Amino acid sequence: MSLLKGVICFLLLTLNTLFWCIFLLSLAIIKLLIPLETSKRVFTYLIILIGECWIFCNGLWIKIFHNPKWEVEGFEQLDTKNWYLSISNHQSWADIFILQSITNRKIPMLKFFMKDILIWVPVIGLAWWALDMPFLKRYSDEKIRRNPELRGKDISSMKNSFKRFARYPVSIFIFAEGTRFTKQKKEFQSSPFDKLLLPKLGGVGLTLSTMPYINKLIDFSIKYESDERTFWAFLCGKLNKATIKVDLISIPENFAGKDYSQDQTFREEIKTWLYGIWQEKDKFLK
Repeated sequence: MSLLKGVICFLLLTLNTLFWCIFLLSLAIIKLLIPLETSKRVFTYLIILIGECWIFCNGLWIKIFHNPKWEVEGFEQLDTKNWYLSISNHQSWADIFILQSITNRKIPMLKFFMKDILIWVPVIGLAWWALDMPFLKRYSDEKIRRNPELRGKDISSMKNSFKRFARYPVSIFIFAEGTRFTKQKKEFQSSPFDKLLLPKLGGVGLTLSTMPYINKLIDFSIKYESDERTFWAFLCGKLNKATIKVDLISIPENFAGKDYSQDQTFREEIKTWLYGIWQEKDKFLK
């Protein structure tokens, strides 16, 4: 039965994505062709509306076939009119669907950091592009040593990407661990946390440097009851029970105006701040 449910849910996800992508891409192309700022704002609003419809319809098939028991704690102080930086622990691709479902139309749409190569994923890559997800190209230290002119290009790319987010409230979202948690990865990193990998500082630091008008952090902590964490397990309904704790945290005022890429002291301050958040998150996940 769970196998059949998984197949049906995969087909519904695919069909829902294809249907809304038609409208997303049409509006995104028109927005690209008309350079007027007023028209960009109008088309941005329509694109976000379509994105919310896509998330809502995903929520419908999840509710019909899985009837999930996702207990959410701490949404009372959030709204759709503010800019936020959002982070979460990362255990499964199901995290994305849970976060989108519980935040849809309650806060500005989550803008997930994307590796630039993901834009080439058939259909969904273009949908992410249409939804203004920030695609970032990162260069390894070795590649920078071979081509010094690449130094700083990833930061410049991020700044250009974030300029458009000043037009309307957004929730910049980062899986701060950088990858999904496994015991093997935890041991490889020698992470001092029981249920978390080490938080990566770059995305958080560069966002704060580039978007100084963000003064609130939303910290999502997702705790599943099931030990199965694969995307297929989610489609089959095996990740139906979870508790999501939502903490609204003020970003320290002394972070304002600092440059993460140039300021070593600032990097250390962010590290100390994030590690404190991670310690509290780890206690909840145990």
